[in-house]
Formats: sequence, C-alpha cells, structure tokens
Amino acid sequence: MSETPETIVITDPDSDRYHTFGYISWWQQEVVRNATILVVGAGALGNEVLKNLALMGIGNIIIADFDTIEDSNLSRSVLFRASDRGRRKVDAAAERVKELNPDVNVKTWHGNINFEMGLGVFRHVDAIVGCLDNREARLSINRFSWQINRPWVDGAIQELMGIVRVFWPGQGACYECTLTDLDYQIINLRYSCPLLARQNILQGKVPTTPTSASIVAAMQTQEALKLIHDMEVQPGKAVMINGLTNDIYTTEYPVKESCMSHAMLEPIVALDGATAVSTTLAELLTIAREQLADDAVLEFDGEIVTTMHCLDCGEEFPIFRKMARLYENESACPNCGGRREMSMTHRVDGSEEFLNRILAEMDVPPLGIIRARSVSKKESIYLELTGDKETFLKFD
Repeated sequence: MSETPETIVITDPDSDRYHTFGYISWWQQEVVRNATILVVGAGALGNEVLKNLALMGIGNIIIADFDTIEDSNLSRSVLFRASDRGRRKVDAAAERVKELNPDVNVKTWHGNINFEMGLGVFRHVDAIVGCLDNREARLSINRFSWQINRPWVDGAIQELMGIVRVFWPGQGACYECTLTDLDYQIINLRYSCPLLARQNILQGKVPTTPTSASIVAAMQTQEALKLIHDMEVQPGKAVMINGLTNDIYTTEYPVKESCMSHAMLEPIVALDGATAVSTTLAELLTIAREQLADDAVLEFDGEIVTTMHCLDCGEEFPIFRKMARLYENESACPNCGGRREMSMTHRVDGSEEFLNRILAEMDVPPLGIIRARSVSKKESIYLELTGDKETFLKFD
C-alpha cells in the first residue's frame, strides 16, 4: 500500500464527492479507490457497513450472504425496501450500494460461506468484515483468515449491546480462542451423527435495534479503513459497547496455545492456468507431482461423498458433493425410501476411476485451494486455482 502523503490535497467541493476526506491528514483516496473488501453477511450490520463503504468510495466490494429478505429485515436494514420482499439480500444490497455511489464496483455472492466459497477469494481481498449472527460462520472465517494470513473485523449486536473486534493471525487471540465448550456444542448442533447437516434446526433470533447496528457497523468500517491504510489496530482485543449505561471499554482475550484455528497454509502456489471449471483431477495431480514428487496425492479440506448406495433396492447414485453440504434427508433413497450408505474420500492418489472429472464436479469452488502432499519428501504445498481470479473477481 502507498505511504501516507506529506501534503493534504484539497479538491473542488462542487466536482468531487470525496472533497471533505481530503482534509484528513492520513486519508488516501487512491488507496480507498483501489481497495477490495469482502463483507460477509448482508443483514442489519452488513447493510450499515455496506452503506459506509459506499459513501467513502471503496473501489471494490464483495457482498456474501445466503439469505432472502423478509418483512422483519425492514426495521433494521437501511438498504432494503418493502418491494424487496423475497429477493436475495445480496442483490438488493448491491443495487442500493450502486445507487448510493456509482463509483463503487460490486460483486454479489449467494451461498454458504462455511463450505462454498473458495479459500483463495479471502487471499485476494484487502480486508474482511464479518457481519454475522452465528458462531459457525464466524469460526469458519476465523480459520480461513488464519490459513491465508489475512486480518478480519468481527461485529456482533444484541439489544443495545455491541462488540467490535479485529482478529489478525499471529497477533493476539483469534475468534476461536474466545469460544467456550457451550459455544462448540451450539456449533455442532447443526449436524446429525454422521455429520450431515440438519435442515430444520431452531435458530435463536437475537433481538437487535437499528441503532446498535449503526454504532457497531460504523466502528467495523473504521477498523477496515485503518487496515487498508496500514494504520495501527488492536488485534485480539474487543471494544465492548453497553448502550444501556453508555459505557464503552476494551478487553483483551487470552491466547489459547492449542487453538485449532492457528494453522497457516504454507506455501501457497498460485496456478494461473488452473480453474475449477476447466482443470481435471488428473491434471491437478500431475501438477502436484511436478511440484513435489511422483508419490504426491491431493487432499481436500473435508470428506467428499462420491456415491450413495441404497441398501434396500441396490441402486447406486453418483453424488460428488462435500459431506457438510448434504442434508440428513438425502440419506433416504429417492426411489424406494430406503437408507443409503455413503462412499467417501478426502484424497486422490491417481488410482480413482473419476480422475477425468473437472474440479467443479468434485465440489471445488472457484479460487479453491487444495493441498498436495508427498509422503516420501514429507512436504506439502497448497495449490490455488488462480486462473479463476479474472472471472470470479469481476465487478459490476
């Protein structure tokens, strides 16, 4: 990033919407214009963060969310209208961001952040802002940020209370360091015994107000702004906001030395010619063996269900999806209703019959990162599908 300029540049207020920012000694509009920020969650907090980013002229914004708009969102979400009912949150939010500031480039991504976004996406942004309402997604983003060594800004609200935290790999505690045994129990509640996701888990609705969302989101945006300007932040600490008593104080979390999030993927090898929709397993395995050794294997970050076999009628179904993305009702045979048995793998060694499948057909997303490991050399590298960058990180 650029160094802070020694002189303040003042522009014409009649022709420059960012004129006032020029009076801030450290502000660099070019840095802001060239920044790419990923906002995960487009609810109450996300709306406010997106509004702030748009007004400041952040050049590139990725909006990630899986939900649709309902009436209860309208009391807390400045970007949504009654006519948006039933629309995807990302689409309505992107539309309003462009209305606020046509200078801003926006990309929408609708999906489950825990399993469906390529890890390389996090590697190619300047800051990550989490506007989430559940522990599982926070835990995922925390682990992703550690794996690719990127800081992220977390925000949370409940009634008139709020928390703002910056988590930076290697600097202070991370989000998982703050979790208790009860937190893990709540996270695991989403899954049945064989780790298939449950569809109808009762989600506790957290009561919030638009005022608490505004306050916390403003501070989140401010932290993201400091990150892209290379300014000092306080990783591993939380700004606690008590709107009942108007108290604001900072607390520091202890670092858990055995924390499972503290693992970085090194080295990451950028494959400019590899994409999820064009590169096959066989081709990626060949690259891995050229980079490492002839015994190199590919390893996914979770189990891939390759087939399901019905124990009653005997029919076998090709699946090729991450186990975590399968719901427990899918364990029933669609033909006879019998129980289906899963065949799974997390490794490809070259003996498989499905080596000609492209990576997308193995549930690998654009800009995915896959581990390659050699037993003989006792080495691992991480192969990024960097060829997806041009198409995935294309902004409107």
